[in-house]
Amino acid sequence: MEKRIFITQAMIDQYGVLNGDNDIIHYDIDYARQRGYKDTLAHGPMVMGYAAELAARMYGDAWHRRGEIEVKFVAPTYPNEELVVSIDDGGNVVAKAGETINVVGSARLR
Repeated sequence: MEKRIFITQAMIDQYGVLNGDNDIIHYDIDYARQRGYKDTLAHGPMVMGYAAELAARMYGDAWHRRGEIEVKFVAPTYPNEELVVSIDDGGNVVAKAGETINVVGSARLR
C-alpha cells in the first residue's frame, strides 16, 4: 500500500506550529543552503507520520494499542517534492522522493 503526498512549505510551516519545532532549517532557505541542503527540510516526525498512517490502515484497530514503528532517515525531504510512502505486507516502510530513498524502516504489532 502506498500514499503520495506533495510536500509544500506551508505543510512544513503548519507542522512546526503543531509540534513546536522552531528550528530555522525548516523555514529559512538561505540558512538551509548554508548547511549544504538544496532547500528547507520537512520535519522528520511529519514524514514518519505518513508511514504510521499506512500502518494504521494495514493493521487496523490493533495498531493503536500494539503498534510500533522504527524508521531511519537516510536523505532529507524537501518542499515541492512528491513523497511516495509505502508499506509492504511484511511491514517494511520506504519513503521516496523521485529516485531518492528518504526513509526506511518497519512497522509491526508487538
